[in-house]
Amino acid sequence: MGLIKKLKQLGYHIIVIAPKDTFSSKLISEGVSYKNIAIYNYSTNPIGELATINRFRKLYKQNKIDFIFHYTIKPNIYGSLAAWLCGIPSIAITTGLGHFLNYKNPIVKTLTTSLYRLGAAVSKEVWFLNEDDKNTFLKKRIVSKEKAKLLPSEGINTDWFSPNGYIKKTTDLTFLYAGRVLWDKGVREFAEAAKFIRNKYKNIHFKILGFVDPNNPNSVPYDEILKWQRENIISYAGETTDVRPFIERSDCLIFPSFYREGVSRILLEAAAMAKPIITTDNVGCREVVDDGLSGYLVEPKNTQDLIQKIEQFIQLPDTEKQQMGQRGRSKVQQLFDEKKVIEYYVSTLQKYKPLLTQPNKS
Repeated sequence: MGLIKKLKQLGYHIIVIAPKDTFSSKLISEGVSYKNIAIYNYSTNPIGELATINRFRKLYKQNKIDFIFHYTIKPNIYGSLAAWLCGIPSIAITTGLGHFLNYKNPIVKTLTTSLYRLGAAVSKEVWFLNEDDKNTFLKKRIVSKEKAKLLPSEGINTDWFSPNGYIKKTTDLTFLYAGRVLWDKGVREFAEAAKFIRNKYKNIHFKILGFVDPNNPNSVPYDEILKWQRENIISYAGETTDVRPFIERSDCLIFPSFYREGVSRILLEAAAMAKPIITTDNVGCREVVDDGLSGYLVEPKNTQDLIQKIEQFIQLPDTEKQQMGQRGRSKVQQLFDEKKVIEYYVSTLQKYKPLLTQPNKS
């Protein structure tokens, strides 16, 4: 939203195209032009995928778009191809590889790689949020070295996400998991570690906050979450549109993801709010945390390592816990503040300004 507001301030008319969800009305309330598009994230039906390209193409034509930023895998492929068919310059932003490298079906994997290569070829640039993803695409020759650019994360508003002076009234410790409730985000390891710690320490609490997507094959079933609650392992806080109160009332964020993140937003949010973090030594996670200074890095899928790091954190003096959080906030302010990211977008648009014949264009 910070980026959108800045570009509007500069005179650009912004149109957001995305599947309708709970945030669509938020965009509209902020005065942003919003267009709905159907994208079936888990479909591999070739006829349906061609229809997706056509939906993008129609929207681009109808709204007389001048320049497009695409995000996530299907828009990066199909949106880029549609933009090329319409003669509209575009940039593809790879916000993480997700399951892109782990497709079990070799035909789907080969076809997706080929399509991504085609989408990159017709884009002006391809942006990455971390060096690992960029190097992976270069190694597989999906994108040329000239087009591959590094964006310092999607940025975080460090004024909005900041400590608000909340004062704890208990010596109990609360560990928070926040994010999509998926197995490959490390939710199983979180629950297993919580069970061990809860049996050993009586004043430690574990909370899960996030969206359960029944359409995602890697989603944790509600029945499993209810089982953990009945066993008094975790408490489930449901979903929220404002994560800040939950982060503020926790002592440490745990995010044991082995998913291919871009740069995990929840880690940026927690660090900006001066909360220590325990996360995996994984792409998109290790970029945010300095091991032993602003939190701890653990081996992916290693519950014992996670338990060890949780116990290390429990044993720390309160002053060291606070210093960990402050170091994390300082790092986010220096490297990931959204002002730096917005500057990158603006300079890119200025670079391609000859493509935009006048101000107030989309």
